Amino acid sequence: MLSALILAADGDRAPVSPDALVRTLAALVPAAIEGLVRDLAIAGLAGQDLASIADHAGCEFSESVAVSDVIGQGLKLVRGPHVFVLRAGYAPEAGFIEEIGDFLGRSGAGERGALMRQKPETFWPTLVPVLSPAVGMISTRSRMVETGAQNFASLLRQIKPQVTLRARGRRVD
Repeated sequence: MLSALILAADGDRAPVSPDALVRTLAALVPAAIEGLVRDLAIAGLAGQDLASIADHAGCEFSESVAVSDVIGQGLKLVRGPHVFVLRAGYAPEAGFIEEIGDFLGRSGAGERGALMRQKPETFWPTLVPVLSPAVGMISTRSRMVETGAQNFASLLRQIKPQVTLRARGRRVD
């Protein structure tokens, strides 16, 4: 099973709209129904009205004053040993549930880590998929906490996921 942490704010981009956050949460409902996602948390900046959204979604939330504290505070809320960190404003494509289930079934999957890239929207990322930005990742909670990362980009650099998922994150904002 997997814990999910949705980043409603990150160091290198502006906070997302409440509608985009809700669409991201809604996209994870099938994974929760299938038993893949066991708990969900939202992490963002104070003043984003996360309490109302989290209450409606039935999940935990943390609001930080500084952008550099968002990931650390969010990781304190998740309970599972494996964490799927996803930027708000993106939703996993079809096939995500099966692919993640297979990935987690492999020995040492959490230690290797997995990366989810954005679904290509322009010619070059379609032609060369590695040009698509990362929008999500899976690793063990302990590894993520040890990094002390202050934003999603630094978390990726320190974890260095070894597997790139075929399922992409499509924009929903």
